[in-house]
Amino acid sequence: MATNLIEYLLKRNNIEDDSYIPEGPFITISRETGCNATEIAKSLVKSFRKRGQQWHFINKEILDESARMLQIDRNKLEHDFIIESGNAMDDVIKALILRHFKNDKKIRDTIANIVQYEAGKGNVIIIGRASSVSTRNIRNGLHVRLVAPLDWRVNEIVKRKPLSYNQALEFIIENDLRRKKLLEDFAQKKFDAIPFDLIINRQVFNVKQTTDLILNTMEIKGIL
Repeated sequence: MATNLIEYLLKRNNIEDDSYIPEGPFITISRETGCNATEIAKSLVKSFRKRGQQWHFINKEILDESARMLQIDRNKLEHDFIIESGNAMDDVIKALILRHFKNDKKIRDTIANIVQYEAGKGNVIIIGRASSVSTRNIRNGLHVRLVAPLDWRVNEIVKRKPLSYNQALEFIIENDLRRKKLLEDFAQKKFDAIPFDLIINRQVFNVKQTTDLILNTMEIKGIL
């Protein structure tokens, strides 16, 4: 992916007449903590395969490629930017932590460029990484948000992780705040002002029903 991404960035930066317009199709999935997006992405890939279409999904691969391009350790990138982005850590402290210091804007721009590149290639489901914000201007995309009542999400986390109910509750509250902060940083606006095309209550719709809702919406929008 690295070589193609570099070629894409060079091409995009050198074009002045908007002649290059990536078109997807693609799906972004944003989710509240406890709403498992990976199982939905896997279900979508299987459904596309039955239709004779080859799709794939990406998640943490975006951080891997971002870290490589920024020459930052991947684990430090995830911890110091993605996880700690909501903390009041100034540039001096970050410079001491990161071997090759890059400011937050450069990190955001790199992640956004990689997300845009993948979305533009098409036939991809992108989980998280503020992808719904970064790809808003790319055609043939569907931006999905998975939500559910807090109690339901806590019980889902307890099923998947060795945590007590109270530990899972604390985990969800902290993680939700981090995800909202990340979206706000990328969008440069409050979370409530960030639009999504389709919001699905996972307590009400199971995996198959959620998959069908997404596919049906894509057909209605003329993406498929």
